Amino acid sequence: MKKKKIKVKRDNIYVFLASVLTLIASFRWGVGGDWSSYLATYELDNYTLQNLRWSFFFKFLNLLFSYFGTGIFGVNLFVASMFFFALYKIGKTLKFDMILLILICFSLIYFNGIMGYVRQTLCLSFIMLSFDYLLRKKPNLSTLFFLFAVTTHVTTLVFAPIFLFLQIKNFHRLIICLMLIIFIIFTASDLLIITFNEFVNKERFSAGSIYRSFPLILCCIVYLLFRKKIITNSKDFNFVLDYLLILSISLILIIFFIPKISALADRFSFYSIIFQIYVIGTFFYKIIKNNSKIYMHSVIFVSISYFLITYAWFIFGDYSVYWLDYKFYIQ
Repeated sequence: MKKKKIKVKRDNIYVFLASVLTLIASFRWGVGGDWSSYLATYELDNYTLQNLRWSFFFKFLNLLFSYFGTGIFGVNLFVASMFFFALYKIGKTLKFDMILLILICFSLIYFNGIMGYVRQTLCLSFIMLSFDYLLRKKPNLSTLFFLFAVTTHVTTLVFAPIFLFLQIKNFHRLIICLMLIIFIIFTASDLLIITFNEFVNKERFSAGSIYRSFPLILCCIVYLLFRKKIITNSKDFNFVLDYLLILSISLILIIFFIPKISALADRFSFYSIIFQIYVIGTFFYKIIKNNSKIYMHSVIFVSISYFLITYAWFIFGDYSVYWLDYKFYIQ
């Protein structure tokens, strides 16, 4: 009897794992530090221009799923699905190892993002799709998804310099983007002031930000050491990468040297996940390479290292209690 090797495509494994993780995240109940605020957003029955101006797209999404009666589970299902779809899209465009990406993202974003900062996770998904279309030389779609991100969570304005710079070649598109960004800032100015007071004037410290910054520091070092091999053929996307590097270093410096506002820096460093995904994915694709003997050992090492940081947060984190008591709930 000859033994037959069963070959399973990595894409199929990715789809299976992403589906399981999506279902677990979507049908949770009372899980996540901001659960009550997201539930209140879904249950809001009086939408006005006043409350729509902050996170317009996200609130419209809640209104839509509320109309169809899916419960908050519909919103969570959409957000989780969008993230894994965006990750798949940009991963395939860059020819990354999809199993590696999902293992890293399980620790990087699954708990504190998909089951925590839901709005920011949706923004992150839109930004990833925007960068994917930028790589595929579709600037109109790239700009559109950036605008989706901005109207979901105003913190994505941190990427505004990228898109304004990329629109210099097209004056009309530049003016449209600039006007929309100014309009969003103007309409939400009072809420931005409230947020500034909450995170800066009240000096909110985040202990977890220090631990989460270590892999980001390593990614910055790897990028600087292997930049010539890591960059792409696209000058526009290389500008994005350099911008993400500068942003990441700036946030790391704030976390370590201005700890009084580390909570704010931690919220913004959430978007540096894109930078980490790209650096690690490219490092394994171009430098270690899939046919290398140490490839699998390196994947296991990196995945476990990321998970240990998450595990340490579960054990020692003050807010991890909001995730430990998981409830799977279906109406």
